[in-house]
Amino acid sequence: MKENETLEVELYADVKEKIGNGKPTIIAFGMSHCYSCLAMSKVFSEVLKEHPAYQIYSVDGQKERLILRDKYKLKLMPVQVFFDAEGNEVFRHEGAYKKAVLGIIMKKYGFRSYA
Repeated sequence: MKENETLEVELYADVKEKIGNGKPTIIAFGMSHCYSCLAMSKVFSEVLKEHPAYQIYSVDGQKERLILRDKYKLKLMPVQVFFDAEGNEVFRHEGAYKKAVLGIIMKKYGFRSYA
């Protein structure tokens, strides 16, 4: 991945089957024209460059808004939803994070060796 690269946007249908597969997972919901969404996507891209085994996915909250509105009750973007290894939602955040703050939260919710 190049510096300042964003996460590849995936379909929720492809991502949902990875939730609860024995690894903690983060789904970053955002929109392509949202500055904070793009900034958060770049941070997650950096994390995946350092830790490619982590399960972090980007889903377009505008294109899949009906699914996301009904299932996750999303109202604002960006939103990051954290799932534990069993697939239970353990944390969510609206807005963007700095990488250092994200590291603290990721450690708390099961992502090991994040520095």
